[in-house]
Amino acid sequence: MVDFAAPSLGTGLISILIGFLVVFIIYLLIIGFVLWLAGEIVVGRRVTFVEALGIAAVGTFLVGASIAFLPGWIGLLVGLLVFLLLVKHYFKTGWLGAIGVSIMAIVVGIVLIFILGALALGALFVLPKIPGL
Repeated sequence: MVDFAAPSLGTGLISILIGFLVVFIIYLLIIGFVLWLAGEIVVGRRVTFVEALGIAAVGTFLVGASIAFLPGWIGLLVGLLVFLLLVKHYFKTGWLGAIGVSIMAIVVGIVLIFILGALALGALFVLPKIPGL
């Protein structure tokens, strides 16, 4: 006899966790790339991608925790300070360098979003013709 019962709740939870993990890894790689490029532009010394990934990983949790557990603007300012401290530590730069890397990361991120958006929009207009339609 074959049992066609619905899958258990655990299967759905595992799928959600795997999906979250995949999205989180992609997020870390993108943010790490943006931070790495900003660090290369601003700091001037060889900044490694691993350092940028470290900032992205640790910063995500620490900044998120400060925003989640501290009220309003205090949490936001503590999160900003934590991020600047991470950039200052990992990239071995001063406060101005950390602020510069942060600003440049925003600029690089915006440019990256525009480039990817333009590529996606361009792809809409150059879709191949399907024969017979």
